[in-house]
Amino acid sequence: MTYQVGAYLRLSRDDERDGESLSIENQRSIVTDYITKKGWVLVDTYIDDGLTGTNFDRPQFQRMIDDVRNGRINCVVVKDLSRFGRNYIQIGEYTDYLFPTLGCRFIAINDGIDTLEKENELMPFKNLVNEWYSRDQSKKVKSAKIARAKNGFFMGAYAPYGYIKNEQRQPPLLIDEYAAPIVRRIFEMRATGMGYRTIATQLNDEKIIPPREYYYNSIGKPNPKKGLRSWSDVVVREILKNEAYIGNIVQMRKGTISYKNKTQVNRPEEEWVRAEGTHEPIVSLVLWETARKLGDRGTVGKSNKDGEISLFSGLLKCGDCGRSMKFVRDSNTRKDGHRNNHHAYICCGYSQGGKAICSPHRTLESIFSDLILGDIREKAQMISLDQDAVIAEIKRKKQADITTEQKAMEKKLQSLRHRLSELERLISKLYEEMVLGDIPREMVLDMMDKYKKEQKEKSILAAQLAEQLTHSQEVEHDIREWVSLIQGSKDIKRLDRELLIKLVEKIVVGQKSMVDGVERQEITIIYNLVGRID
Repeated sequence: MTYQVGAYLRLSRDDERDGESLSIENQRSIVTDYITKKGWVLVDTYIDDGLTGTNFDRPQFQRMIDDVRNGRINCVVVKDLSRFGRNYIQIGEYTDYLFPTLGCRFIAINDGIDTLEKENELMPFKNLVNEWYSRDQSKKVKSAKIARAKNGFFMGAYAPYGYIKNEQRQPPLLIDEYAAPIVRRIFEMRATGMGYRTIATQLNDEKIIPPREYYYNSIGKPNPKKGLRSWSDVVVREILKNEAYIGNIVQMRKGTISYKNKTQVNRPEEEWVRAEGTHEPIVSLVLWETARKLGDRGTVGKSNKDGEISLFSGLLKCGDCGRSMKFVRDSNTRKDGHRNNHHAYICCGYSQGGKAICSPHRTLESIFSDLILGDIREKAQMISLDQDAVIAEIKRKKQADITTEQKAMEKKLQSLRHRLSELERLISKLYEEMVLGDIPREMVLDMMDKYKKEQKEKSILAAQLAEQLTHSQEVEHDIREWVSLIQGSKDIKRLDRELLIKLVEKIVVGQKSMVDGVERQEITIIYNLVGRID
């Protein structure tokens, strides 16, 4: 019989280390010589250069499989099994099920494997050896990357906006004199409470070139992504989260689910590799922390018709209806004709719908200023007298809130990791039973799909849960940071908006009432990092 043959050649980046013996040309020579000696017809050659064997989603491999399905070729020839792939489960799906079903012969020359022959008992073991090799290579590559990351080598394809890559490697990043001031300004705008979209809009209005467009301009090439030629809230958010701007390089933030499954997932923060002080920072640590602690909150406060944001705008909440409080200017005229101007805040619910919605809660801005200043000084005094006692008390209250939630997360994460180990074992056992003929192929493949789908979903969920658990364990760090902020603010004479944004999450304002002939009003300060401190 004359076969219509497809020659498959593959070389991964890891295989390149093994030299000429695995090169594409070497494989081509061996395979074409074999086909010629057999007198068969070489229909096409399929080459995947630089692609791993653990993943079968390779362009030329899939094109070859399509040709098998379409009847264009009825024989696949490779130099050895490792060129076909290094995942013994998926190799079995092709060689034991798909190819025989479609009437396609498979030959691995150097391994002496030919599916036309019935004596191929060694093939599963060769597949296992190839997979073990791939697992070992994956571990070595990962270890090398972690070592480079710990030593402060920047492994990204592009430098963060505001920097350029240093060809001399040390320091890894150099200041870009054009873009660095723009980065600094973005942090300053965020520190005053501006939202991501508001910042992006302002940069677009000022015709400032966005990062991707700036990069392509700098290398003299057109930007291939037409939709990314302006600033967006996403771009601004990513800049504000990047520790490169305080001199740190954080890498290994993403990884694959396993050496077999190359789906990219976010790693839990404890697995990130952080090299500190590797290069010159663009922003100060104080400015970075101010912007960071705003998290993903939108614009803190709204500007008036003159474009100004009032001192407490966005921070005041009505204690009754929960709405924000609106800045207003009041004035009255004394008997002597002098006109008094007052800055005050009223409930937005009352402003929009009157007393049917809520009461005014009208409070002068000066009252809030005096209250905040007094509370800062009081807390600073408490800290100076016994800092450890203050930290311990705050920690006790916060820990009580999160302990139950943290225990639940830990239990769920442990359960997920146990199930993932079990799925890995089940998948391996299924293939072994299929090879031995204990379970029908159709049933095995159906079960395999279900297990793999569950494995992927649970791997992503476990990574997300691990990251949440890390954040819940940062209580003491947050408390000490708050203590440091209070101590650094104890001598201030006047509040400004930047300090308020640093310290205060919100201020809850109650309605005034008369008690025993005395006007009373409950105002509660909720601080960033620690919440309410009585």
